[in-house]
Amino acid sequence: MSQPNVNPTSFTSYDEQTQSSLFAVLPPEIRYEIFSQALTSTPDFTETFDQEGYSTRPGYETRHRTWTELLRTCKKVYREAWFMPFMGSEHAFYLAWTTRSPRRQMTVQKMQQYLDLIYQRHGDIHGGRIRIFAQQCELHAPFKGIFKMQHFHPTSVTVTLRYTDTWNWESDRALDIGASWCKDMILPASVTSFTLDVESLERRSYEVDWVSQQAMEKWHFARDDGVLLFSCPEDIAISHWTGSSVLGQERWIRDEEQERPGKLSYYVGSITWRPSKESLNDRPVQNPGLRYQGDRVRPAQRAYNHIDWRNLEVANISLDIPPDEVCELYLRWMEVGEPIDDEEEDLREDSDRGVDNDGHSDDYSEDGEGSEYEPSGDDMD
Repeated sequence: MSQPNVNPTSFTSYDEQTQSSLFAVLPPEIRYEIFSQALTSTPDFTETFDQEGYSTRPGYETRHRTWTELLRTCKKVYREAWFMPFMGSEHAFYLAWTTRSPRRQMTVQKMQQYLDLIYQRHGDIHGGRIRIFAQQCELHAPFKGIFKMQHFHPTSVTVTLRYTDTWNWESDRALDIGASWCKDMILPASVTSFTLDVESLERRSYEVDWVSQQAMEKWHFARDDGVLLFSCPEDIAISHWTGSSVLGQERWIRDEEQERPGKLSYYVGSITWRPSKESLNDRPVQNPGLRYQGDRVRPAQRAYNHIDWRNLEVANISLDIPPDEVCELYLRWMEVGEPIDDEEEDLREDSDRGVDNDGHSDDYSEDGEGSEYEPSGDDMD
């Protein structure tokens, strides 16, 4: 397949538009702001993602589109603003398994191609937003080369740890956020804000609050010009959202609320770090790993943690049926039905989740107490 032509149109002649107030009165800096706003990407709800998956979330319910009609109105506008649709978009990278990432996504190689072209035509351009969705098992240097790109000058970088990206979420383990990655990550000198999103379920909001507070107090990040970024209490923001409980063809009834069947209620703590003149000597501890070890609220005890969605469809058990009733209906159907048997796939997926082949929980001992979690060497800093 031939590579797309990313080179902008080159005009042999164009009108200087001296009769236009846009060019005759407004300085280039103001025009830059106007064009940037007009050419910023927005959600295109004519093409929505699968709502039952790992990648769908607020701001990512659908693909984004930039309306480029402005660039077709005038050659001079085009010459000044042809690169802004690219610079005005939030570019998402996925440090995650293929099954946890969208099929189409930005890569370092693709982005470097655009950065090189913009540099050749305009020189260094500072701006743009980068978001990294990362499973904890993939969050480590060299970050797939994201921070090694040439002519890369974003002002905002966000790392998002989705609920399903955290260590052993399948077994409902406590939040355990290692810190080796933030010690190794050196941000570009253009970055004026770095944000970490830590997501879990509403019933585990206290874990997110604790991790957010500890990260704000004890973590810092560095830019490649030596400037350090610190956070303060005002830089912690909390958000909530609701998504489907069907993830990877499994309905996670363990995490559903009885009154909200087919849904998971999420709680997100967003901590932002900004450039500061504060000294490291002012911080008692520098970037420790953060593992919640306090009291925990356990999920409702149910016969299954998760059930293959294909079997539920065959059994005619819909998403709007409450989870407790789902378990009863499913157990009854299992006695007479013919569940789909894809043993190889189930064994592979369940080995990742830490549950047995029937989806039963292995998180509780016979007396109902949670088993002790001993992180492996890869889990610890």
